[in-house]
Order: sequence, then C-alpha cells, then structure tokens
Amino acid sequence: MKRFNPLYVVLLFITILFVTFFVLSSKKQEYVSKTSEYKSIQQKAKEYKSLKSQWSDKKFTNDTIERIIKNRMFSKEKVLFANSGNVTRVKIESKDPKILDAFLNKVLNKPITIKNINMTKNSISLEIGVK
Repeated sequence: MKRFNPLYVVLLFITILFVTFFVLSSKKQEYVSKTSEYKSIQQKAKEYKSLKSQWSDKKFTNDTIERIIKNRMFSKEKVLFANSGNVTRVKIESKDPKILDAFLNKVLNKPITIKNINMTKNSISLEIGVK
C-alpha cells in the first residue's frame, strides 16, 4: 500500500484555499456591482413614478393651461378652452405672430402631454391629453 506524501496533501489544501479565496473575492465584486445596479434602478423607478404622476395628473394639466391662458400677454386675444373627459382643447386666435409664438413656447415648455397641434397663420389649436 502506498502512502500519501504529507507535503502533497498540504499543497492540495493550500491550492483549494487559494481557489476558494479567489472565487469568494470575485463573488464579492459581483455582489457589490449588483447592489449598486439595484440602487440605480430603484432611483430611476422613483424618478419615473414621480414624473408619471406629474404628467398624468389632470388637475395639474388643467391648472397649468389655465395659468398660461390667464397670462396678461394673452388677455386681449380670443382664447377658447374646452375640457371634456381625458382631452382638453385649447384654441388661441391672434393676428400677431409674436403672441402665437409666445403661447406655443409656454405650452411646449410645460410638462404636459400634447396629442395634437394645429397651427395656421392666425391661430393655434391644441389637444392636451391625460394618460
């Protein structure tokens, strides 16, 4: 019967120990990367939720449009505002293109969902929706 050399057994255990530490360190790095990825996804989910609630809020949309319409710049112009269901229709008529441009800029810079825009030389009509 052959005997095992104790030096071989010690080398085997040392090799197994090194392999184990190497695998453990790689798994630790993988775990750290996964937790940081999870935190970033969680942050994006919170941001998405807040944006979704803001963009789909009917009261916020109507208040924003009413604030734009009540602006002094548009008080002399003919503005029609109709609210029906999930769609709000706004139409402004003016002979001054600067007024129409200012109105369109104010509307486009607000966080609202615009479903349809019709522009002519003297008017702009919008359909604003709530999801």
